[in-house]
Amino acid sequence: MSTHTLKIPLFLTRISIFYFMLPWQIMRFTKPESIGNISNKYYKFAMPEIGSTITGVLMIALLVAFVIGFKKKISYLLVLILHGIGTLMTIPHLIPGIEGYNQLFLAAIPTVMAMLLLYRLRNEDTLLSVG
Repeated sequence: MSTHTLKIPLFLTRISIFYFMLPWQIMRFTKPESIGNISNKYYKFAMPEIGSTITGVLMIALLVAFVIGFKKKISYLLVLILHGIGTLMTIPHLIPGIEGYNQLFLAAIPTVMAMLLLYRLRNEDTLLSVG
């Protein structure tokens, strides 16, 4: 497959990952108490409202860098690592038959794989990319 034929699928993957992650970051500003509840329940640590706001600002900046293809080696890798850690923290919710299983959490798995693929092919991801 030529590099040219990869440009559109890689671009669409980048946009879809951004779109997948953006609502969670917006929620850090619109419903910081919900982020605290999610943090407690799934990640086992208390997130104060100011922490939600600070991480929201940092994550929005990271996602903007990611979606515009800025510093791909760093931005793509950070998005992959952060989402990967979040997915690992929810393993009990990913296994059918275990109490707490939630089918909606399964969307995180192909998302992590798409992030890994995009990271590996970052040099080919040039359509509407600044980096």
